[in-house]
Amino acid sequence: MRRILLCISAVLFSVILHAQDNPVVMDVNGYEVRKSEFEYFFRKNNTETSVTRKTVRQYADLYLNFKLKVQAALDEGLDKSQSFLNEYRMYRDMQAEDYLIDKDFLEEVTRNSYDQSVLEVGADGLVHLFVISSTPREETLESLGKSVELLESVYKKLEAGEPFSQLAKEYSDDQLAARGGEAGWVARFQLPDDVAEIVFSLEDGQFSRPFVSEGMAFIVMVDGHRQLDAYEEVHDQIYRRVLESDALPEARRRAADKYATKLGWSISGDEAVAHLDSVLEDVEPDFGNISREYYDGLLLFDISNREIWEKVSSDPEALDKYYQSHKKQYRFDPPAFKGMVIFCKDEETFNQLKSILDGVEMNEWIDSILEFNKSDIKVRVMKGSSETGVFRQGQNAYVDKIVFGKGEYEPMPNYPYVNVLGRVIKEPDTVQDVIADVTEDYQNQLESEWIKKLRKQYRYKIFRKALKQVSLDL
Repeated sequence: MRRILLCISAVLFSVILHAQDNPVVMDVNGYEVRKSEFEYFFRKNNTETSVTRKTVRQYADLYLNFKLKVQAALDEGLDKSQSFLNEYRMYRDMQAEDYLIDKDFLEEVTRNSYDQSVLEVGADGLVHLFVISSTPREETLESLGKSVELLESVYKKLEAGEPFSQLAKEYSDDQLAARGGEAGWVARFQLPDDVAEIVFSLEDGQFSRPFVSEGMAFIVMVDGHRQLDAYEEVHDQIYRRVLESDALPEARRRAADKYATKLGWSISGDEAVAHLDSVLEDVEPDFGNISREYYDGLLLFDISNREIWEKVSSDPEALDKYYQSHKKQYRFDPPAFKGMVIFCKDEETFNQLKSILDGVEMNEWIDSILEFNKSDIKVRVMKGSSETGVFRQGQNAYVDKIVFGKGEYEPMPNYPYVNVLGRVIKEPDTVQDVIADVTEDYQNQLESEWIKKLRKQYRYKIFRKALKQVSLDL
């Protein structure tokens, strides 16, 4: 216990020293946003090429709104749900891995593994090996002789030019048969000595006579020779295998011991590994920001879903009411086209479809078209961007040319005749004609009202003096 307390004291001391150069930029209901956190998010989210103090102040206002929403999520207890904890922990642990392992050690193990492979492969390199095998039914010389006799007949077929892979599928009785006898690239050390002598004596495309090894009969073929790939080419593959080996726990212990030495912890090994994981956000501010970003981001998503998105999706009457009270701002200027683009083989087919759809409501056209195409696909259709098929000018080359006489288009292969069915509209028929725009605007209104409520509900303060210390370098 005393050692753990000493470790905690060391961390707290380093945090106090860090805070002197890391002032509080804003306080949100008791949560202190320090300069390092603010700068991290500011750099990540800023898209402007030139940054000024005004840019920083504007972002501070946005970041305040973000933290207020997070505070609301905390008050709702969303951070206590098991689904939230599971998702956050999974991401957090995945990102923490870069800090909790000694990468230099793993790179050393990776290099040593490759160098060992080079020694084992030797000057002979690798061969691309194919195998046909026959296993005796009984452990007798007579049964083994029958296996050899079978492969002698296969050998004659090979001499006659029949493909090795085809014969392997037909006659071989091992697991490689399904792959045409392909064993892949192998080195001398991977084979029994007697088999290796035969295999590495073959030239590319050459196959052996039937032979016996370890009580089985074989024919082998070599389809290529090569040396090991360069280290750079196989590094990632070997590194992944190293991560799955006993080297990974050792890499964690080495990383933790380095932190223990650096920060004066009087613990080591697995004890230091566990402690480092528990205080990583404190000893590595960059990771602290990464962890905080995902933690707050998950909470923001959950609370926004509850306060805005679910309200909009579950209350179509409220959405329509908003649309009715703002209807003028959704007029189409210039006019739009509501309908479908029809692609046919010829004009006669288009006229047949047009007569079928005459008198049918537009929202039922698809069913009629599917019936029209039931036995043969006579037409293809293209709908607009909304559920009801509204094309704004500039969205579709076919509509622009046919309806509004602008631009050109390329005919669709196999369906060269193009025409439209529908009408030009200057304003929506229903909210569904502009559902995406209305939904976005209604969500923005709900969010604005929500932010006003949060600013009244929680105490907050932006420290302008500290904000001036925020670096403008991105």
